[in-house]
Amino acid sequence: MVITISIISIRISFCQSSDTIEIKTLLKKDEFIMSSLHFQKANLTFGDGSKICPENNCSYEFERTTFDERFGIANTKYLSGTLQIEEKPNSNGNFISYRYYRLSGTFNLVDIKENTKTGDKILVYEGNLLLDTGNAMYSPSKIEYKSQIKIHDAQNQLELYGKNQ
Repeated sequence: MVITISIISIRISFCQSSDTIEIKTLLKKDEFIMSSLHFQKANLTFGDGSKICPENNCSYEFERTTFDERFGIANTKYLSGTLQIEEKPNSNGNFISYRYYRLSGTFNLVDIKENTKTGDKILVYEGNLLLDTGNAMYSPSKIEYKSQIKIHDAQNQLELYGKNQ
Protein backbone atom coordinates (compact mmCIF):
# COMPACT_ATOMS: atom_id res chain seq x y z
CA MET A 1 0.00 0.00 0.00
CA VAL A 2 1.33 3.48 -0.96
CA ILE A 3 0.20 6.63 0.85
CA THR A 4 0.96 10.02 -0.67
CA ILE A 5 0.98 13.11 1.49
CA SER A 6 0.97 16.51 -0.17
CA ILE A 7 1.95 19.60 1.76
CA ILE A 8 0.76 22.86 0.29
CA SER A 9 2.28 26.11 1.48
CA ILE A 10 -0.24 28.93 1.77
CA ARG A 11 0.82 32.49 2.36
CA ILE A 12 -1.83 34.87 3.57
CA SER A 13 -0.82 38.33 2.47
CA PHE A 14 -3.90 40.26 3.55
CA CYS A 15 -3.02 39.69 7.22
CA GLN A 16 0.50 41.03 6.97
CA SER A 17 1.15 44.54 8.16
CA SER A 18 3.18 46.80 5.94
CA ASP A 19 6.27 48.62 7.12
CA THR A 20 5.98 51.94 5.31
CA ILE A 21 7.39 55.42 5.72
CA GLU A 22 5.98 58.74 4.55
CA ILE A 23 7.83 62.05 4.76
CA LYS A 24 6.38 65.41 3.76
CA THR A 25 8.55 68.48 4.07
CA LEU A 26 9.14 71.93 2.73
CA LEU A 27 12.53 72.48 1.13
CA LYS A 28 14.77 75.52 1.56
CA LYS A 29 17.61 76.31 -0.83
CA ASP A 30 21.09 76.53 0.64
CA GLU A 31 22.58 80.04 0.63
CA PHE A 32 25.91 78.87 -0.79
CA ILE A 33 25.15 75.72 -2.80
CA MET A 34 22.09 76.39 -4.96
CA SER A 35 21.51 72.70 -5.80
CA SER A 36 21.27 71.73 -2.10
CA LEU A 37 17.77 71.66 -0.58
CA HIS A 38 17.32 71.43 3.22
CA PHE A 39 14.35 69.88 5.06
CA GLN A 40 12.09 72.42 6.82
CA LYS A 41 8.92 71.64 8.84
CA ALA A 42 8.95 67.90 8.13
CA ASN A 43 6.13 65.45 8.91
CA LEU A 44 6.98 61.77 9.36
CA THR A 45 4.48 58.89 9.40
CA PHE A 46 5.21 55.18 9.77
CA GLY A 47 2.90 52.34 8.73
CA ASP A 48 1.42 49.70 11.04
CA GLY A 49 4.32 47.26 10.75
CA SER A 50 7.10 49.73 11.47
CA LYS A 51 10.21 48.33 13.14
CA ILE A 52 11.31 51.85 14.14
CA CYS A 53 8.11 53.25 15.64
CA PRO A 54 5.48 50.46 15.87
CA GLU A 55 2.75 52.63 17.40
CA ASN A 56 3.49 55.60 15.08
CA ASN A 57 3.51 58.06 17.98
CA CYS A 58 7.23 58.67 18.45
CA SER A 59 8.69 62.16 18.61
CA TYR A 60 11.33 62.84 15.95
CA GLU A 61 13.57 65.46 14.43
CA PHE A 62 15.45 65.62 11.14
CA GLU A 63 18.97 67.00 11.50
CA ARG A 64 21.03 68.41 8.62
CA THR A 65 18.86 66.55 6.11
CA THR A 66 19.23 67.54 2.46
CA PHE A 67 18.08 66.49 -1.00
CA ASP A 68 20.70 67.54 -3.53
CA GLU A 69 22.66 66.70 -6.66
CA ARG A 70 24.98 63.73 -6.47
CA PHE A 71 28.43 64.50 -7.86
CA GLY A 72 26.92 66.32 -10.86
CA ILE A 73 25.24 63.21 -12.28
CA ALA A 74 22.35 64.33 -14.48
CA ASN A 75 18.83 63.58 -13.19
CA THR A 76 20.12 62.01 -9.96
CA LYS A 77 19.56 63.36 -6.44
CA TYR A 78 20.90 62.21 -3.09
CA LEU A 79 19.04 62.31 0.22
CA SER A 80 21.22 62.44 3.34
CA GLY A 81 21.00 63.48 6.96
CA THR A 82 20.10 62.19 10.41
CA LEU A 83 16.78 61.17 11.93
CA GLN A 84 16.54 61.43 15.72
CA ILE A 85 13.56 59.36 16.84
CA GLU A 86 12.16 58.49 20.23
CA GLU A 87 12.76 54.93 21.35
CA LYS A 88 9.50 54.25 23.25
CA PRO A 89 10.51 50.97 24.99
CA ASN A 90 13.50 52.67 26.65
CA SER A 91 11.73 55.93 27.55
CA ASN A 92 10.17 56.38 30.97
CA GLY A 93 8.89 59.27 33.04
CA ASN A 94 10.83 62.45 32.36
CA PHE A 95 13.60 60.59 30.50
CA ILE A 96 13.15 60.15 26.75
CA SER A 97 15.48 57.78 24.97
CA TYR A 98 16.41 58.57 21.35
CA ARG A 99 17.89 56.46 18.57
CA TYR A 100 19.79 58.11 15.72
CA TYR A 101 19.51 56.87 12.15
CA ARG A 102 21.70 58.00 9.28
CA LEU A 103 19.55 58.64 6.24
CA SER A 104 20.90 58.01 2.77
CA GLY A 105 19.56 57.23 -0.66
CA THR A 106 20.18 57.81 -4.34
CA PHE A 107 17.14 58.74 -6.41
CA ASN A 108 16.82 58.89 -10.19
CA LEU A 109 14.40 61.13 -12.07
CA VAL A 110 11.78 58.93 -13.77
CA ASP A 111 8.98 61.35 -14.68
CA ILE A 112 8.08 65.04 -14.93
CA LYS A 113 4.48 66.23 -14.85
CA GLU A 114 3.88 69.80 -15.99
CA ASN A 115 0.76 71.93 -15.72
CA THR A 116 0.48 73.51 -19.17
CA LYS A 117 -1.51 76.47 -17.84
CA THR A 118 0.65 77.45 -14.84
CA GLY A 119 4.01 75.91 -15.74
CA ASP A 120 4.15 74.20 -12.32
CA LYS A 121 6.09 70.93 -12.34
CA ILE A 122 6.08 67.75 -10.28
CA LEU A 123 9.35 65.84 -10.55
CA VAL A 124 9.14 62.13 -9.70
CA TYR A 125 12.22 60.27 -8.45
CA GLU A 126 12.63 56.59 -7.51
CA GLY A 127 15.27 54.86 -5.41
CA ASN A 128 15.94 53.30 -2.03
CA LEU A 129 15.98 55.11 1.31
CA LEU A 130 18.28 53.53 3.91
CA LEU A 131 17.96 54.18 7.65
CA ASP A 132 21.08 52.93 9.44
CA THR A 133 22.03 53.12 13.13
CA GLY A 134 25.61 52.15 12.33
CA ASN A 135 25.45 49.62 15.16
CA ALA A 136 25.27 45.97 14.12
CA MET A 137 24.43 44.97 17.72
CA TYR A 138 21.13 46.85 17.50
CA SER A 139 18.34 44.97 15.79
CA PRO A 140 17.35 46.17 13.25
CA SER A 141 20.42 48.28 12.48
CA LYS A 142 19.51 48.90 8.83
CA ILE A 143 16.09 49.30 7.27
CA GLU A 144 15.65 49.96 3.56
CA TYR A 145 12.55 51.36 1.89
CA LYS A 146 11.89 51.18 -1.85
CA SER A 147 10.74 54.76 -2.33
CA GLN A 148 9.26 57.33 -4.62
CA ILE A 149 9.85 61.06 -4.13
CA LYS A 150 7.66 63.76 -5.63
CA ILE A 151 9.01 67.30 -5.73
CA HIS A 152 6.31 69.95 -6.16
CA ASP A 153 8.51 72.59 -7.73
CA ALA A 154 6.26 75.63 -7.22
CA GLN A 155 5.75 74.97 -3.49
CA ASN A 156 9.29 73.66 -2.79
CA GLN A 157 7.65 70.60 -1.24
CA LEU A 158 9.00 67.04 -1.06
CA GLU A 159 6.81 63.97 -0.56
CA LEU A 160 8.45 60.59 0.00
CA TYR A 161 6.57 57.31 0.21
CA GLY A 162 8.51 54.11 0.85
CA LYS A 163 7.80 50.47 1.57
CA ASN A 164 10.15 48.04 3.29
CA GLN A 165 10.92 45.13 1.00
